[in-house]
Order: sequence, then C-alpha cells, then structure tokens
Amino acid sequence: MNLKNKTAVIIGATGGIGSEVAKSLDKEGADLILISKTLDKLSNLNNLLGKKHETHALDLTNQKKVEEYAKSFSKKIDLFVNCAGIGVYKQIEEISLDEWNDTFNIGLTSTFLIIREIIKNKLYAENALFVNIGSGMGVIPSAGRSLYCASKFALRGFALSLAEEFKRVGNPKFCLITLGSTLTEFGPMTLEEKKKDMESGKAYFTPEWVGNKLMEIIKDDNREVEYVLYPSDYGFGDRNTP
Repeated sequence: MNLKNKTAVIIGATGGIGSEVAKSLDKEGADLILISKTLDKLSNLNNLLGKKHETHALDLTNQKKVEEYAKSFSKKIDLFVNCAGIGVYKQIEEISLDEWNDTFNIGLTSTFLIIREIIKNKLYAENALFVNIGSGMGVIPSAGRSLYCASKFALRGFALSLAEEFKRVGNPKFCLITLGSTLTEFGPMTLEEKKKDMESGKAYFTPEWVGNKLMEIIKDDNREVEYVLYPSDYGFGDRNTP
C-alpha cells in the first residue's frame, strides 16, 4: 500500500504505540484522523507531526458517544489502525464491573462500533486495510490477567473472523498484529520500572521498532492475516519474527 495522501484512522492515537504509528504514517504522507480521549494530548501529538491532521477527543468507554461518532463518520478510509486498550491486571475477586466494562468498551466495543458503520456505509476505499493491535495475552492465558486476556482473546477472534468474512470478496482486508511486551507506560508498571527490567535482561520491543515494523507490514501488499511478534523471552521463547 502506497500511503501518500491516503486517509488513515488511528484509535488510541496518543498511546505509546498509537503515537509511533501516527508519526510513521505522517512521514509516509498519509492524512490522519486521530482519535483518543484527551484533546490536549491529541493537540500535543499533532504539533509533533509534519502537517496538521484531523483530531477527535472521544471517550471510548462511552458506548453512546462512540456510536454517535461512528454514525457521523463520512470520509472513505484507506487504513484503520486500532491501538486502543487498557491494562487491568488483577485477581478475579478484585476486578470491578466498571473495570470489566471499561476494558471491553475501550479494547473491543468501540472498534466494533466504528468498523461496523464504516463497512455498513461502504466508507472504505479499494484495497482498504483494517489493522488491530492484539497481544500475546490474546493467545497465552496468564494468571492475574484474566480480564486483559479475555479482552485480547476476544479481539483476536473478532479480527480473524472478519478476515474470514471478507476473504471471498477481497475488500476490505484485515490484519491482526499479535504483539509482545513493548516499552511503553501501558499496564501497571511504570516506564522506568520496565527500563530497569530491560537492563536486568527482560526483552521489550521499543515503540519505534513497532512503528517501523507496522509500516513494513501495512505497505506489503502480500501481507499475512496475522503476525506474531514476541521479544525473545516472551511466553513461548524465541519468537520475535512473524
């Protein structure tokens, strides 16, 4: 996919991975629609980019607001990248219903609502691509992460099933990135704590590496439906290539 002048939507645009995707797409000459919760963070991100892009502050926990936004969407898109997520790592008895609902609304329901409207109204260009950023926790069950794993298992099933649903017609296309530990502030550990772990030997991807890898995948017209990217010590061992 040649990204110059293409319209790309990024959900979760101000997060550690989302902001790197935005920077990479901006360098490729894409026109961006940046979606995140906080207007200030969106403005700060926009100021770092080569040109000004469209921004929307949207609370992804609010299904009604997301649905209203999705129904107001009018531009044909070439690329949709879902980087949104929340990491609640707790034992089952400690998880509140609000945490459960917020996790699924941010990580899955908001994506479903927007994708549904884009497809229903045929607001996608020829050879459009929908990319979802999943997690190794959508493949590997993990104690103390039942809520996060449940949301990522669900996202994986949703994304791969859509790929099957549209395989015969060939447009739009879907791609899932099953991603291992990345050096961002996502989750209960601080960035500094992760950096200390990295110095002690734990493997992390950098956000810059992830951003570059995603551009490589997006631009490849012969891309796979799913890529599994794990740092060398993640879960199953040495699986750091797709």
